[in-house]
Amino acid sequence: MTRIIALVFFLIFFIGTNVLNTLKIDNYTFFYLIVATAVGVLVMSFRTRTFKDRKYEIGVLLLIAFVIVYRIYAGILTDSLRSAAILFATPLIYLLIPKEIRTKDDYLVKRKVVKIIIAFYIFECLVAIAEYLFRTHFFLWIDTTFQSHLMNFRLRESFRSVALHGAPLSNALMVTVLSAFFITSSLKDKYKFALWGLGFVAVLAFNARMAIIVNLGFFAFYILKLLGDKKAQFTTKLFVYAASAAFFAIAAYLVFYQGLGDRLFKTELLDQASAQKRFDLFAIFDGHTISDFLFGRSMRDFDLMKELAGLLIIENFWVCEIVLFGILFVAGMVILYIKLLAPYVREYSFYNRMVICLSFILLASTNNSLFTQYLPLLLFVVCLNLFRPDTFKIILPAKYLNRYALTRSRR
Repeated sequence: MTRIIALVFFLIFFIGTNVLNTLKIDNYTFFYLIVATAVGVLVMSFRTRTFKDRKYEIGVLLLIAFVIVYRIYAGILTDSLRSAAILFATPLIYLLIPKEIRTKDDYLVKRKVVKIIIAFYIFECLVAIAEYLFRTHFFLWIDTTFQSHLMNFRLRESFRSVALHGAPLSNALMVTVLSAFFITSSLKDKYKFALWGLGFVAVLAFNARMAIIVNLGFFAFYILKLLGDKKAQFTTKLFVYAASAAFFAIAAYLVFYQGLGDRLFKTELLDQASAQKRFDLFAIFDGHTISDFLFGRSMRDFDLMKELAGLLIIENFWVCEIVLFGILFVAGMVILYIKLLAPYVREYSFYNRMVICLSFILLASTNNSLFTQYLPLLLFVVCLNLFRPDTFKIILPAKYLNRYALTRSRR
């Protein structure tokens, strides 16, 4: 069973939308296969696993099921079934991850999933960087926004890597989420810096402006925190500062002379084609009252509202979920997820929880990745579980950990 769970997460992370497009495998067939496998594992392990402490995951599933039944009754399900299935996938697949380590199998599952996540992060970043270096996409991204980012070689300053999972913004979100967990983890500082640096170059290759800003922000906090850490060795601080100076010198050259990350550094921040649209999207609510969005609308109504507002795409998952499923449903989901994640979040130090949670919420709210994919939210929830200080130091070999992490759970 442990191997099947590991296989599910390997397929989820490594066989992304772009890989499936390249292999000419239907995305939704693959998605439903993953869901069916997860259900099969849960059914087969029902007698050996307890679900008494998973009430909030089950609560989310029941709420989604209730909304699906309501939309069937209202006659508005068919065109929004895919969006409902995306919401359903995260809590369902997350049930495969043990909440606590009680048995050897629990330990093995968590250890294997952490290895898969780290391997995915490194591979995803290397693919993004290689795509930028060769100015080509190794995997096919089918652009559905009517604003193609698959630029030709002559427009090298506008080239954006797409790597494994859909659009550049989706990939940048996942890389940034993992970078935040790595930089706040109990890993040795040299590993933190190496992983963050790899992720930052990948984010520059994705050319995602807000992700670049968020990455720079939490790295600055990390440097300041290291500066004030009296227990950190002088040689460690010297290495990090020297490596940072060299890294940013090289990054500056790549940015200003090679066009890496040029959408932030060489264009106006509020250009009409992208960032300004994130403000214009609220025009979709013009002429409506709150009561119009309490219970959700059909996908046809949603498309019509976008057309009337002059929008091709809504780059904000909150707006998408509220219009399609309603304020009451979104509020219920938020409450249940807070209840689900609060025990995990409390195990992190105040500094770490702010970096992790604010990075995810801020970046996720500037695009629609959580509306079109289940993986970014699943990744965040899984990492909150696995990167908890007491859990992380058990499932990762001691040679990779800061020596202070072996004697205390928080920093």
